[in-house]
Amino acid sequence: MRTFVLWAVVAACLSAFSGAFAADDPEFEISIGKLTLDGEKDAGIQDKCTEFELDVRVNHAGGPLDNDSDYTVYVCYDRQAIYFACDADDDVPLSSDVAEADYRDSDYIRFYLATEDDFEGVDRMDENHYAFVWTPQDKNGDWNPQVREVSKTAYGGVGHIDLEADLAADHVMSASGPTNDGWYIEAAIDWDVLGVEATERALLGRIVGVMFISGDTDIDNEGPAVQEREGEARIASDETQIGGYWSSPDHFRVAELEDGLLPVDAVGKTAVVWGAVKAAR
Repeated sequence: MRTFVLWAVVAACLSAFSGAFAADDPEFEISIGKLTLDGEKDAGIQDKCTEFELDVRVNHAGGPLDNDSDYTVYVCYDRQAIYFACDADDDVPLSSDVAEADYRDSDYIRFYLATEDDFEGVDRMDENHYAFVWTPQDKNGDWNPQVREVSKTAYGGVGHIDLEADLAADHVMSASGPTNDGWYIEAAIDWDVLGVEATERALLGRIVGVMFISGDTDIDNEGPAVQEREGEARIASDETQIGGYWSSPDHFRVAELEDGLLPVDAVGKTAVVWGAVKAAR
């Protein structure tokens, strides 16, 4: 009888423990893979990356957005870095020649990443939360992406001194190029930059938070040749939720790094040699 009672208590505790973490069950699995940073979409990218459609479309006033832009994001990882790419259908690639802290007046794509399981219910960026933003072109219209880490600029937060302003370009490897329908951008962020130990023990099965937001800016065709911010697109926390990003109850979506074998060599195309890329910059 004592044994039965003991196991009943243990079972009840395990059930309660499991139920307490049910809300944190991962919605997505980030695939093990690698991208080559050449500004061209890898063949079979959907087979080695996790694909996200940015299907919540919001105009600058917080209402529904109805224009011709469309965005697909890809994320994968290996023991060296986490890789990010965006394929954008956008008829007018545009980068502002006005210095904005977060490129809000340019076409852009943002990758929000929480490296620790501490993001539930947050309403501001914290030390383990990153917000990387890229423009597909530089301010001269060349295919040379600009990148900044804007966790301090956007929505408050502590920021990351080593990545402030244009310093992010020293740590994040990026490439971009035109496509038939718009533009494509890809990047790699070294785990060391994110303060994450680059070991199988630390990476495999790790819970992270992710969010992606695109921004579309076009020329005002009805007036002078000035830039007009159209709106944004992102993955949804609720299909009916419009409004601003921070009005959502889920600022990060729960994802898990795939648990498997982390290859030493490249997956797919030739690997980016990190030290060589940095030395060449």
